[in-house]
Amino acid sequence: MKAVIYKTFGPPDVLKLVNHPLPQRSAGEVLVKIRSTSVNPVDYKIRRGSIPVISKKEKILGGDLAGVIESADADSQMTKGDRVFGLSPDFIFTSKWGTYAEYATIKSNLLARIPDNTSFDEAASLPLVCLTAMQALESAQVKPGQRVLIHGGSGGVGSVAVQIAKAWGAHVTSTCSSKNMQLVKELGADEVIDYRQQSVDQVFKDNPFDAVVDQIGGATTTQSLAVLKKNGHISFVLNENLNYAKLTAGIALGTLGLGPKYHLGFVKPDGRMMQEVARLLSIGKLKAVIAKTFPLEEAAAAHELLETGHPSGKVVMTVSA
Repeated sequence: MKAVIYKTFGPPDVLKLVNHPLPQRSAGEVLVKIRSTSVNPVDYKIRRGSIPVISKKEKILGGDLAGVIESADADSQMTKGDRVFGLSPDFIFTSKWGTYAEYATIKSNLLARIPDNTSFDEAASLPLVCLTAMQALESAQVKPGQRVLIHGGSGGVGSVAVQIAKAWGAHVTSTCSSKNMQLVKELGADEVIDYRQQSVDQVFKDNPFDAVVDQIGGATTTQSLAVLKKNGHISFVLNENLNYAKLTAGIALGTLGLGPKYHLGFVKPDGRMMQEVARLLSIGKLKAVIAKTFPLEEAAAAHELLETGHPSGKVVMTVSA
């Protein structure tokens, strides 16, 4: 099969298209012929060696997949020909496998069927970001009617977090740059502010939030905490600006009931949540936001765009027809 790998850490041009052996399916797994995948920040961080615990220097990158089941166990809940999507556990750096390839194996209980109203490209753009958003919102115990602040509403995670929180009945406020304010409003945000022109701790000082999803860190965290209720929740998405000393202190204070509850998690594949993603897609409550689509052969260009171009939405790669 065709696959994109790297053999050494470095810039985007270390990514090479090669002929690679097919993965071998185990019991409980299905073999998926991948039609589309997408690029996430964790991919380029692994590629450039930014995550110090990486042990595999030759790896197929990627975790998002959308495609067609090629083979499955006789008693599998998924059958040959099903259009499916999901997040492969192989996206993490401890596996040499990934989804920048024509085929991948994955446990069938981590997948959902793609709704008829959703293309392969759209489906491939969603698993990691939707699971990240859902796990952050669930950790924050978001309930209908609550006020939720979601930063980076035009980005990969933010654009779906806004839609999911709204679909779950929350009142959603989001931040973004001025050029993306209309997009974020169209995604369902009740209030949108330009973070370059306004500060949330000033705008909402008299109207605090029940929950915050923070994927920015740094000064954004300080501002968010100033407008978070004492009994509120703040969910952090991993980023380079997290202050782990303050995070640890915040977790301790929250546990003692002396401040808001802090949550930090690393996204996990989850079939139950993928079923919810499929449901929201099927009823029109969730849509993919795609910045640009590349063929698999141009993986280096796709990485460069995500790494340096600040795209609004996801960068997708078409794998096979």
